[in-house]
Amino acid sequence: MTAGNPGVAVLGRSGAPAPRPRRHGTGDWTSLDDEIRRYVRLVRGNWVAGWNRSVHAASGALEFAADSVERLGSLDGFPPEFREKAARAAGGMDPAAYLRTLAGLVRVLDRESVREYTELPMAGWEFLRVFPHLFGLDAVLMDEGGPLADGVRERLENEHPYCRELAAGYATEAQRALVLFPGVDGLRARLSWATRDGLHVVIDTVNDHMRRGHS
Repeated sequence: MTAGNPGVAVLGRSGAPAPRPRRHGTGDWTSLDDEIRRYVRLVRGNWVAGWNRSVHAASGALEFAADSVERLGSLDGFPPEFREKAARAAGGMDPAAYLRTLAGLVRVLDRESVREYTELPMAGWEFLRVFPHLFGLDAVLMDEGGPLADGVRERLENEHPYCRELAAGYATEAQRALVLFPGVDGLRARLSWATRDGLHVVIDTVNDHMRRGHS
């Protein structure tokens, strides 16, 4: 039951069926193991997410869900969304057994070191959660066109003087991208304008706006 990847059987570390590969929206094949590794990377890389719901806590929630389903003997009586996702993810496997095996797999993979993006590329669903402001900026740029700096400046001025959260989102995500993807291409694989130079343009434009409008 990983984001964007339902219906994958779990790896057979506990005697369960081996995972069936699935496709991302990019057309790349992936596995449940790798999707969980991406989830672990996402949570560990976000202090708020790790504080509110650590990977260890998530595995405990899966274990509790497995106990609850096993106790009732079926998915009947559970919320419709949970029922549909659990049944779809489990496939032909008993839902309680699937959830329990999944909890164990999450715990196993949480003990690994976090995979670098060169080892395990960032998936589309992961990108949207790490860089939501830059993704939103891309939609604006595609709709309105024009130079990157002008697009960033116009968005900030439209929100001024209540633009601090937006400005912080642009600047922090651009700086994060420069650190996580330090090559000249930056995030170009996802956003055509988000090269190293383009990300610096975003940061410089935000800083200029803050100096002129908030100093």
